[in-house]
Amino acid sequence: MLSPEDSNSLDEHWLEEQRNALLAYSDKIEFCISHADWETLTMVLESRHTYLQQLFSPAIPFEWQASLKQLAELVLQQDVLFKSRVEEQKRIVAQQQLAFDRGRQAVQAYRNQ
Repeated sequence: MLSPEDSNSLDEHWLEEQRNALLAYSDKIEFCISHADWETLTMVLESRHTYLQQLFSPAIPFEWQASLKQLAELVLQQDVLFKSRVEEQKRIVAQQQLAFDRGRQAVQAYRNQ
């Protein structure tokens, strides 16, 4: 990954590469959530975290700050959506667990009769 330090002026190509990389992470996160693949999701989030640390850790030239801020805002907006999707999955699993427990209790009650 190139850094903003490699150029004194804003390089739109570099910025587009970073945006595409973040979108690829978003696609992977979305896939993991929709398939309830929580282990892979953890790995993807850790990888994205490392990527973001590298992206935002160098001393950022002033002329790059607004563009990188837009990328950060994109990530934050996506995370709000991902969090709501995960919360929905959590609610569904809780409902399934409740139904399973009720079924198990009914079977046990039937056996005890």
